[in-house]
Amino acid sequence: MSDFYIISVKHTRRDQRYITIWGPGDCGYKQRLNTAGRYDERTVRAKLGYYNSGSSTIAVPSDVVERLAVTVPPSEFAGADPAPGLPSVLLNTRDTWSTLILNAIEPPPYKVDPHYQGTAAGKGAAC
Repeated sequence: MSDFYIISVKHTRRDQRYITIWGPGDCGYKQRLNTAGRYDERTVRAKLGYYNSGSSTIAVPSDVVERLAVTVPPSEFAGADPAPGLPSVLLNTRDTWSTLILNAIEPPPYKVDPHYQGTAAGKGAAC
């Protein structure tokens, strides 16, 4: 069985450099992978409409997310909650979103309409 990150479509805005990810235990939002939650496949499949709705979330295998992650200087998160190691994040770009959507646990029931850098204000862009 795989682990998954829950990617927040709803809480990632186009003015953000990094994609928002759910925190552990359905609690809070993170941008760094080392503070984000990892969800086991059984949990995700039991509530697929919640974790992979498309309109607000998509569940993506951890290995896919970690391959897409880039390391940024710790100064990017100065003042944020401390975490060991260098911060790994997902860049909020069309290419990143396209890969995340293609690798979701299953095609979500609702269209994924992410807002990433370069999209028009107030509009997402279908990937």
